[in-house]
Amino acid sequence: MASSDASEHRPHKLTKFFLTISIFITGISVLAAYATTMGAEYSIKKNDVQAESLTHLVKSQDWWSDYQAHKLREKIFQMEIDNLNITLNQSPATSTSASHQQQTLSKYQSYLSKLHADKSITDSIANLGDKAQTEQKLYEQSLIASSQNSKFVEAYDFATILLIIGAGLGGISEIAKNKLLGYPSLIVGGLGVIVLLLTTIMPSIL
Repeated sequence: MASSDASEHRPHKLTKFFLTISIFITGISVLAAYATTMGAEYSIKKNDVQAESLTHLVKSQDWWSDYQAHKLREKIFQMEIDNLNITLNQSPATSTSASHQQQTLSKYQSYLSKLHADKSITDSIANLGDKAQTEQKLYEQSLIASSQNSKFVEAYDFATILLIIGAGLGGISEIAKNKLLGYPSLIVGGLGVIVLLLTTIMPSIL
């Protein structure tokens, strides 16, 4: 009688165990789909940020090129001003070319004054330097954002793999009615759930 009661009780336990496995498989399959979707979204974000970072890099390089060109103009204008000042100081006051040289000097001084204006003036050295630095900072921020998105993609992909493996082991366990495969399913799938929850709820850990 005792053996008969045990044999009747055992199938009930197995049925309950595999019912739990079946529910677990359904749950982690849904979570695997969610993790896959989130991984894809962050992958798209990463690609968009990378494209944006390249735009900022190109703009930064363009502004730095303009900045260097204007710095070169500054040196040229200053040299011309110095040469004209020397010539005017050495030339007689009655020189017929003095007036023309004075006009040329005023022109170069005006050019130099525009180059030395503050950053609110377009194409001044300060303005070009500020634009170049701004684009450089945006480029660096984009790199940080891209790196962060890559971490999210890796985390969601890792969670997806664990969840899929857990669901696969659970499915085999249910079909074969093998509890030894059911426990690894719970462990691996559970790890996948933990990784997914940490990534979603506590992204700062990445």
